[in-house]
Amino acid sequence: MKFSLASWLTAAIAGITAVSALPAAAQQQLTIASWGGTYQENQKEVLFTPFTAETGIAIREDNYLGGWAPFQAMADTGTYKWDVVQTEGPELLRGCEEGVFLKLDWSKIPNSDKLIPEAKGECGLGVVTIGSIIIYNTGAFATPPQKMTDFFDLEKFPGKRGIRKGPKINLEYALMAAGVDLNDIYKTLSTPAGLDLAFSKLDEIKSELVTWEAGAQPIDMVSGGSVVMSIAYNGRFAVAKEDGRPIDAIWDKGTYSMDYWAVPAGTKDAEAAYSFLNFYADDERQAEFVKRTNYGPTARGAEDLLTPEKREMVPTVGRLKTHLFSSNTEALNFWLDNYPSLLERWNAWISSN
Repeated sequence: MKFSLASWLTAAIAGITAVSALPAAAQQQLTIASWGGTYQENQKEVLFTPFTAETGIAIREDNYLGGWAPFQAMADTGTYKWDVVQTEGPELLRGCEEGVFLKLDWSKIPNSDKLIPEAKGECGLGVVTIGSIIIYNTGAFATPPQKMTDFFDLEKFPGKRGIRKGPKINLEYALMAAGVDLNDIYKTLSTPAGLDLAFSKLDEIKSELVTWEAGAQPIDMVSGGSVVMSIAYNGRFAVAKEDGRPIDAIWDKGTYSMDYWAVPAGTKDAEAAYSFLNFYADDERQAEFVKRTNYGPTARGAEDLLTPEKREMVPTVGRLKTHLFSSNTEALNFWLDNYPSLLERWNAWISSN
């Protein structure tokens, strides 16, 4: 078979044309940071992998475990390692105010008309509503705890307690255990006397406290027996209980909040990030994620696609809906204004004898 120069050039030009005709998305990649563990594994199966299949945009995963430090590092160095990150409300507000996160152009998220109003923030799109509850080892006590105040009763329910690292959630629980009305939690925390009350309540169990960071840790700690009770996330608890772990929950009081997808201002591809946000704002897709995780959706109609049993675990419609909503405006502004000083006080308190 003979090849002429003309035929070779024709073939070469055709090849170049074919490569240039490939969709630009095939060469794109987003780095998305979330909370890790089985939670993020479910995100990969329900969101990340299907998103890549539909758009051609590859996703590189990373973990974010809370706090402001990673965002401060991005702002200080100008190096933005994430394109999309799941973060909590106070960090979202601060990042929005300080220009660390993009102010979202909702016209680039057509599916946003499916979202509940609370899920459309200036710099964030609501991911899920997450409940925090108290869980306990079912073999630890002859008579199981039933009230949130039992978490603070070492005499009746002796043993180690697990709490999330840092002041958030813990100070709210302390005031609830001290008898402060849910409507007055942040008003009380905003006073010196209220803060002293919260820390004094935590003093009652300080000798038995064990801190955790990742959401999977309290499940392992309680089911493994290294602590008898712990504050934990409702979704992690539900999945673990379904798997037969020796744990149960106290539904008396607790909190629930909303996490958000935020786009760091230094992203290399904001359009791809917007594509992901739009992909997420879908009721059927969110319903599938809820079925796996038991966290609440932010798209209207997603709850209607759940079984009654699953609906009971969704914070906004199930047994958590009367708990403290710690992502309301008052709560977010409180933590935005006070987190640095309270973190300093918390670290000094937790490390003291």
